[in-house]
Amino acid sequence: MGEPHVVSALREKRAEISGAILELEKRMAQHRADLVHLDATLRLFAPELEPESIAPKRPPAARSHYFATGELARRCLEALRMAEGRVVAAEQIAVAAMRDKGLDPEDRKTRSDFIQRVLNTLTAQKGKGTVEKIGNGLGARWRLPAEPADHAA
Repeated sequence: MGEPHVVSALREKRAEISGAILELEKRMAQHRADLVHLDATLRLFAPELEPESIAPKRPPAARSHYFATGELARRCLEALRMAEGRVVAAEQIAVAAMRDKGLDPEDRKTRSDFIQRVLNTLTAQKGKGTVEKIGNGLGARWRLPAEPADHAA
């Protein structure tokens, strides 16, 4: 048999993971039961509706404890204003935010999280016409539109 402390730690980790799976399976079973009841109620009020045709909605991403409500959107817009028409990479905004928060930009996990949050924020702003996306994929850059979006329309 291998090292007793290694085996003990691995047994403990396995017990922890299998317990988490059991808990998730219980939650899934409850959600499935809730869905069956909801579908039956929908059929009472709208017999022509096929509940399975309703696309699933992804739950919202967990809020970041690094940013106050609206702070990241303000930071993104401020970075684009400071760029004075030049294009900016989401990573540049994320790294600046990390430095402002006193975090190490070399921390890959946190950096990746910040970049994804910046991208999500910029994409939401793009949908509102507040920012423009130039390019696609890893080479995508962002800037303020030449003509501000008309929010009165």
